[in-house]
Amino acid sequence: MMKVAIGVGGSSGSIYAKVLLDKLLGLEAQLGAVGVVMSDNAKFNWEYELGNRDFEKYPFTFYEKSDFMAPFASGSAHYQAVIICPCSMGLMGRIAHGISNDLITRAADVALKERRKLIVVPAILHTT
Repeated sequence: MMKVAIGVGGSSGSIYAKVLLDKLLGLEAQLGAVGVVMSDNAKFNWEYELGNRDFEKYPFTFYEKSDFMAPFASGSAHYQAVIICPCSMGLMGRIAHGISNDLITRAADVALKERRKLIVVPAILHTT
């Protein structure tokens, strides 16, 4: 059973996080644990972009961004993957430079340190 940590960054693109969480719902039989941490801006953008707070309805375990006692903040919890979706360039820069100032960056830092999967979904600006 795979354990996955999800970091929802505060950039635009809440729909990507929603699609990811919906897909994980369908894989519940294969998952031992799904831990989710959302930045404050992620919660704001979800409500602004999607018009709801449905992220509160998912049956996953949610952690506050300052909760360094979350299991995936340590390599000993053996989470096999960390997915950051969406990920702003600022968040990506903090990860690249080893700045673990919140639970999202700490989870990424642990994944890199433990040589586990780190999947980053960059926020892409769409212009017309």
